[in-house]
Amino acid sequence: MNKTLTILLSLSILAFISCKRVDPNERNLNAICEAFSYPDTVFYINDASSNKILPQQNLNGNFSSIPEGLALDSLTGEIDINASETGLKYRVSFTPTNSNQSCELDIVISGVNYLDKIYILDQQELIAFPVFNGDSSGVSPCPEDDDDDDDDCKFDEDGPDGTDLSDIGIEVSAASGEIDLEQTISNDAFGINPTNGSTLDVTMYYRLNDNSLRALNSLNLRLFYFETLTDVPQSLIDEVEEKNNQLLGLNSANSYINARISQDNLRVKPRPPYLIIVARLQ
Repeated sequence: MNKTLTILLSLSILAFISCKRVDPNERNLNAICEAFSYPDTVFYINDASSNKILPQQNLNGNFSSIPEGLALDSLTGEIDINASETGLKYRVSFTPTNSNQSCELDIVISGVNYLDKIYILDQQELIAFPVFNGDSSGVSPCPEDDDDDDDDCKFDEDGPDGTDLSDIGIEVSAASGEIDLEQTISNDAFGINPTNGSTLDVTMYYRLNDNSLRALNSLNLRLFYFETLTDVPQSLIDEVEEKNNQLLGLNSANSYINARISQDNLRVKPRPPYLIIVARLQ
């Protein structure tokens, strides 16, 4: 082979190899991201006085999460399950010390949520359905039966003061968690003659037949009443859309470990969910 051709071929091979080299900082970040994990991806509240988890390896840096509601220690990555908002999927980020890049993963705190939504009664939008474990297509852990088994789920359980939502007229299925909004209005939850634009802030207590072992859980709800769709303020419609864009966007992603450039994440307040009841379209 011609000597000049041999030299050119050798140089080409060296150039190709050098192009394939991985930046040491990137390789180190990938190793850190592979080490960033928790004992599981779904966690449950319990009746114990302490229910906390730590990352499986000790990592030096800063921890953060979206949306709001996760009781996360920013220095250690410790998560207090019992102190966190349940029924949501969270994206937890870890940024190593002296780095502008982050590792990410998704975890779920098991429980119930309701999507922020406008329900128009004369369009037969009558029922608010619960969402389980932060997944709008998730399967309910509650058996579909009408018996009074003590091991079944129980929605609208009595709260610490001994009252429940039915006491003020909010119609909740004890077995499934479905909220009958039409019946709620008929039950005078907003009064005999509901005031246009009125709100109700309430707490629903419940127990699930899952790995929480029926520990008492709770969810704050905000109900609105409007006579027609045009009475709903545009700012409220925009807020509902933004909350759902953030939550559904997060929920549609699979759990993963990934490296990315660190950036300011939009802070979302998922709670309380807004159930906006509209009597008629127009």
